[in-house]
Amino acid sequence: MRRNLMVAALALLAVGAWWFLIRDSAPPAPDIGSAAQVAAASQATTTTAAPTTTTLAPTTTTAAPTTTAAAPATTTVAPTTTATSTTTAAPVTTTVAPTTTASAVPTGTWTVDTSIGDYSDFTSSYVGFRVNEELGRGIGNTTAVGRTPLVTGEVQLDGTVLLSAEIRADLRGLQTDRSFRDPKVQEALNTSTHPEAVFALEGPIDLGDVDTSAEVSVPGTLTVNGVSQPVDVDLYADLVGNVLAVVGTFDVVFADHGVEVPSASIVIAVEDHGIVEIQLFLTR
Repeated sequence: MRRNLMVAALALLAVGAWWFLIRDSAPPAPDIGSAAQVAAASQATTTTAAPTTTTLAPTTTTAAPTTTAAAPATTTVAPTTTATSTTTAAPVTTTVAPTTTASAVPTGTWTVDTSIGDYSDFTSSYVGFRVNEELGRGIGNTTAVGRTPLVTGEVQLDGTVLLSAEIRADLRGLQTDRSFRDPKVQEALNTSTHPEAVFALEGPIDLGDVDTSAEVSVPGTLTVNGVSQPVDVDLYADLVGNVLAVVGTFDVVFADHGVEVPSASIVIAVEDHGIVEIQLFLTR
């Protein structure tokens, strides 16, 4: 009996270790196609036509009573009534997706709109990181992902020319796919002293011959932990109706910003670099 209990306990421990430490729960990387769908859904309008009811007034026909003097018999025709007829049409609901024409010119100041999407399923604006970890005892590798929805910023466009851009992310809002990582991430990034990460464009940048979508590498400066370094961001943008959807990624070396890679007892190695991921929805 005791042996069976020990085997069961070890099995539960193994399952728990797999669930909390090994199982890959990292969300997928940002994708411009998915972001464009979110932008479209945020502007979809629903029109419901009121039900139509047609009612025919009741018709009653009554023949006057007929009396014949030759005989005392009296014949009376009973009144005839036609029942009311009512026809009701079911309401019609039509959902119209936003449309964007190739002639649309995105000139103006675009601001990050945090009301679009939902952070619970990562369909909102966010800034985050992705880094690989090597686990001890021959367990294998896993991916750590952290994201914050606390994002603000502005982008200025003049036709197809990107004049300026500044995006700010409050790193105190970073949440990873493993909650036990979160305090170590906050400590490593020194968010108590430098809570914000800032990207500023080295512009202006001519986006070239584009209509409603663009794919471009954008130079800029990233400031994390109070240390600024040059970066090149691979951006994908899609203008959907009145929403500008943008996703981007770039590599970052943690030591360049004075960040010491956090560690844990089960983790024997964490890569010294990672990928910064950006998903933004902007409105004019």
